[in-house]
Amino acid sequence: MAKKVGVIVNGKRYEVEVGDLSGSPITVTVDGTDYAVEIEGGTLRAEAAGAPSVKTEAPPRAPVVPTPPPSIPKPSAPAAGGARSIAAPMPGKILAVAVKVGDKVAFGQEVCTLEAMKMEQSIKSTADGVVKEVLVSPGDTVLYGKVLVELE
Repeated sequence: MAKKVGVIVNGKRYEVEVGDLSGSPITVTVDGTDYAVEIEGGTLRAEAAGAPSVKTEAPPRAPVVPTPPPSIPKPSAPAAGGARSIAAPMPGKILAVAVKVGDKVAFGQEVCTLEAMKMEQSIKSTADGVVKEVLVSPGDTVLYGKVLVELE
């Protein structure tokens, strides 16, 4: 039993009548001309009486350009005076908090541990100071940029 389908070849649309798909070659009728079509390595080869072989392939795809990830803030040199925040450099889950309110911390000292993509990352102080507020607890899920610890 033949089935009618629409086919686009090199940007041109054709109404095609396709015969039994279980055998090979497959009989295909295009604009009243019968073709014997064989599947060959992912491409189709068509032959008609007195017609040259025609190979059809999928059109080329546009290249996929990846979007660069957002930049992750790096610890900078200690800032002078005022409250400072230590934020999550990526989304993840807080595994441990190493400081409490009132603790003195030095630049680069670990304040908590974050699990992201099944890896543990030590979150370090971005400045010398005293812990003013701890805004997370073990088990909390945080997003990129979420303030974890405030320093004075």
